[in-house]
Amino acid sequence: MALIADAPAPTPSAARALSLLRESTASQIGYTTAALLAIGLLISIATTPDPLWWQLHFSRLGTFAVFSGYMFNATIILTGVGVVVFAAGLRREMRRHAGTALLTNRRAATVVPLLVALLGIHLSFVGVIPVSTNEFLHDRASTGAVFAFIVILATSRWMLRGMHRAIGRASRRVGLGLIATVAPYIAGFINLAAFELIVFAQVFYWLLLFARTIGRPADEPSRPAVGRIGSMHRTVVVAPRRRVEHVPAPADTTARPGVRRAPRPRHSMRPRRRMLRAQAVRQPEPEHPGTSTSRT
Repeated sequence: MALIADAPAPTPSAARALSLLRESTASQIGYTTAALLAIGLLISIATTPDPLWWQLHFSRLGTFAVFSGYMFNATIILTGVGVVVFAAGLRREMRRHAGTALLTNRRAATVVPLLVALLGIHLSFVGVIPVSTNEFLHDRASTGAVFAFIVILATSRWMLRGMHRAIGRASRRVGLGLIATVAPYIAGFINLAAFELIVFAQVFYWLLLFARTIGRPADEPSRPAVGRIGSMHRTVVVAPRRRVEHVPAPADTTARPGVRRAPRPRHSMRPRRRMLRAQAVRQPEPEHPGTSTSRT
């Protein structure tokens, strides 16, 4: 405890790097690791003293005690470390959706990142133990990395149930691609270097696609197809305005020549006048005082 208490606090730069690493997504870590591997391999290939290394295998690049050999081994080690960090990011994101409709199997948040971490550890040992140092352990390390990925593919149908359909299609394609790559290698049509390149390209393709599909719904709403069926939306039809022909009014024959009559109002008052006259006729006339109804 005293040693832990006396340990120096992390520097601001290291703390900033750790916070940045925690905020990064698994997809970002995966793409960074793949870019590191590609750049390191290209530098090692460009500086190797053996231009015919590709006739054997990629591990040939790490057998030279020069810059290219150190660059290759360091790249493989850092790539393995990046894959382990990538597995930690996968676990963090998969735990958010474990047990839901997006990832029904709760154990997948533990098993799949563990297998990815084992892949990264075996890959690091490929760089730690060059083929010129111990060929047996070097081959076991590379075989362990491939075997861990095969287990991920074999269990993806049950472990990754509920995830987007793209990951299922990618698992089938990569599985068939690995089988199709083994046959030409055994038959001698491609060498070990080409076999390793194809296999690791498929491995990183699946891992990056898997990181991108975490949290995506399995069945996305499809776009409505344009057809001749009815729509639920209200349709407003604007009909053309009908043309009304003007009909001239009949001529008034009672008007005197030279006298222009005023136009008749639209709302005539004649029916109301007739009604008032009829009411006046029905009422009896009041009797005047001093008159008698009988004759004298």
